[in-house]
Amino acid sequence: MRASKRITALLSAALIVLTVLPTSAAAAKKPKIEDDGMNMFDKSDFIEKEQPELTEETKQLISLYKRKPTEENYLNLRAEVIKNYDAVLVRKEAKLAELKEETAGKPGGEAKVAEMEEIVQEMYETYWNRINSSMLRFTDSRLLNWKVANAYQYDYIPVMGAGTTVYVGRTPVTNAQYAAFVSETGYPAPSNWTDGAYPDGEGDFPVNNVSAEDAEAYCDWLTECDGVNTYRLPNESEWELAAGHMPKDADFNCGVNDGRTSVEEYAKVTRGAHGAVDFWGNVWEWTTTVRGDGSLGVKGGAWDSARTDCRTEYRKEGRDVSQGYEDVGFRVIQILNGEEPEQKVELATLASPAMVSAVSTTPDSITLSWQAVEGATEYQLFTYDAATDHIEMLGTTADTAVVMDGLEPGSTHRYIVQPISYVEIADNVSGENSVGATCGDAPTAAVMPAVSYDAENGSLTLSWQGVEGVETYYIYRYHPDANMLSTPKTVSGKTSYTYRQGAADSEASYLVTTEQMSSRKYYDGAGAISVVFPNS
Repeated sequence: MRASKRITALLSAALIVLTVLPTSAAAAKKPKIEDDGMNMFDKSDFIEKEQPELTEETKQLISLYKRKPTEENYLNLRAEVIKNYDAVLVRKEAKLAELKEETAGKPGGEAKVAEMEEIVQEMYETYWNRINSSMLRFTDSRLLNWKVANAYQYDYIPVMGAGTTVYVGRTPVTNAQYAAFVSETGYPAPSNWTDGAYPDGEGDFPVNNVSAEDAEAYCDWLTECDGVNTYRLPNESEWELAAGHMPKDADFNCGVNDGRTSVEEYAKVTRGAHGAVDFWGNVWEWTTTVRGDGSLGVKGGAWDSARTDCRTEYRKEGRDVSQGYEDVGFRVIQILNGEEPEQKVELATLASPAMVSAVSTTPDSITLSWQAVEGATEYQLFTYDAATDHIEMLGTTADTAVVMDGLEPGSTHRYIVQPISYVEIADNVSGENSVGATCGDAPTAAVMPAVSYDAENGSLTLSWQGVEGVETYYIYRYHPDANMLSTPKTVSGKTSYTYRQGAADSEASYLVTTEQMSSRKYYDGAGAISVVFPNS
């Protein structure tokens, strides 16, 4: 495949809030809550006022797949989902352009534009996560038998796509529910309670000041009390599937400093994909997903969070597993009959490419290549602008190398490669995983090396085809910040060289030549092969 500078198909992203979705045989009845419709969130002048709905064609394709779950019907449904998401992104981009025009020169306009740009960028970054989330939901056998409007009757709501035995608490665990656990077991009460009792009038507030360890102890108690079903915390992907896309047109408890409210406060106006409530704002909720710094991921934001941090796809917040926090509570997963799915859903399970390289061998092209990732069916390509920290979606390919041509000579470009499959992606769409090159003629004495990376010992090996009559080669490292080449490594009698400290670098560039460069200064990187290493 040859990928041009603009292989850009419009790609979109907002998860569609489902209006049809399963019922738990073990669910308990709740008092009826009348739904008087969605209360429009009117505190912003740039949000969309409509809820995206499933098209008739999408519904028909879902029904067809249910009747005949073939690969052909799956891919046809997936293509329709992608088309619908592309249309959503078109609207978002148009909304952004409109906002820029309307707020130009007005106080606070730049901040509103920046917020909207962040939302649109996240839609690109999480595109495949959202596509695959929807496909998991749409292919769940319980989908067409569930009515979101009836969800208020149940304590536990099906999590479409997470496995047919997986259900989630309709609300976060409340003070009253946690008090029963404390009373029955003698477990220490949260630090904000007095003499083992929660504050007056806060029985239906989400419990807070509980660590993930406390939450797990509560789940163990529920399991023991039930005797049939089991209970645990959700992982991040299960939580996202249960929540669905955060509605942009409804109100909830965020962006204030007044603290928690009842878990039912916004039940009439804001609900998750399957009918559970209070996902966004109020308190962050514990998950079992471990962040890169060893903390546990929390989801949904809190009363004092920025609205943008409450987004379902926001994956940056983590907390210490052993600590309780004023703004963190939890929600429980119920497993019917204790039958866990064979594989717990986790959407970002594919590894990033072990090595990605970019090199320019002509004045107007860059060759992008990477090592194949096991389980990947194709790869999504992005451009990355280091100055603005923005990405742009390019096309997808099943190959492990593409040529970006038609580029301006002397221009520098950075790219990101994201492996994808039908239900798995690599969560690597960020500048940290980008690799770049500058368009230009390579030095006449340059030799194009192949690269291999040994993750176990962190070594990088360059190897190349020997040039007839040449015994000695010179290997330079390129330092773009200094705009110069390093002192060369001299290699005689062989056509490979191994750097043993490669894993310590997030990115490095190398140039192999048959002659020493006349000057190591003011080199523009042409002909150097740029390599991005996986995170150590």
